[in-house]
Amino acid sequence: MGLDIVEQIIHEVSPDFHSSGSLSPLVLRRIAELHRLVGAKVSAETGCGLTTLILSHLSERHTSFTAEYGDSLPKTRRHPLFNPASTRFIINPTQVSLPGHSFPEPLDFAILDGPHAYPFPDLEYFFFYPHVRQGGILVIDDFHIPTIGNMHEFLRDDEMWEHLGDTETTAFFRRTTAPLLDPHGDGWPSQRYNRRYFPYPHALEALYGEGWYQADFGSEKPPERAKVGIDAGPGEEERRLLQGKLAAAQAELADTQAALAATKEQLRHVSSQVDALQNSTSWRVTAPLRSVKAMLRGGGAAR
Repeated sequence: MGLDIVEQIIHEVSPDFHSSGSLSPLVLRRIAELHRLVGAKVSAETGCGLTTLILSHLSERHTSFTAEYGDSLPKTRRHPLFNPASTRFIINPTQVSLPGHSFPEPLDFAILDGPHAYPFPDLEYFFFYPHVRQGGILVIDDFHIPTIGNMHEFLRDDEMWEHLGDTETTAFFRRTTAPLLDPHGDGWPSQRYNRRYFPYPHALEALYGEGWYQADFGSEKPPERAKVGIDAGPGEEERRLLQGKLAAAQAELADTQAALAATKEQLRHVSSQVDALQNSTSWRVTAPLRSVKAMLRGGGAAR
């Protein structure tokens, strides 16, 4: 029944099933294929939609972490092809629900497709990755978005995951037998991504011995990308950013200089008017009157 129900859902449910967008038939078929390949029984996902309809049939126990905003949750629940017997919903933003959630058993299959703004994809990964069993599948959707693209790049290089390939903008990984990164530790040198692109590889010789890079990666020295140290010049993207900031600063300086010049011109004009007044005949003629007035004002103050 598994693959039959997948094809039924693909053909009968509209691609615009809900307003948040749905995965394509190619991605959905790949999900079903890998689910069957690893014999998944327990699954979980962030978000809900077509994947929820499919996993509600393929998995014996499926959990969807989703929120009430939008129309994906009510449309999924009401759809005639949804199997509620196997599925439970944890309804709250994943930023709220995941930190306090306790997974009762290891996950055979997991999909991350919740909020996409940084750092929320990383937060979801943090609370999911310790629970994906060895040999289990992790699916990352929308890696064309830079925040998720960063995670995609890291996972492709991490020893805990085997990259099974990408279908459109959805990535598929299988958990390897590599030791689990302690979620409450640090251990950054144990992560291959950090070792590969560390700008000071010789600093790791105390941990891994001389020549560790060649033994680890088959190359005598790190790639050029790894040589982005403190003393290195900026890359092209950073150079463009700095040039933009310089242009903005120059424009601001020009505006300030123009305003200063205008103020100086106003001061010069006022000063010339004062000089003209003081040098005028009327100013000289009325000087005694101003003196008497000042004396009277002073005398009044004395009384």
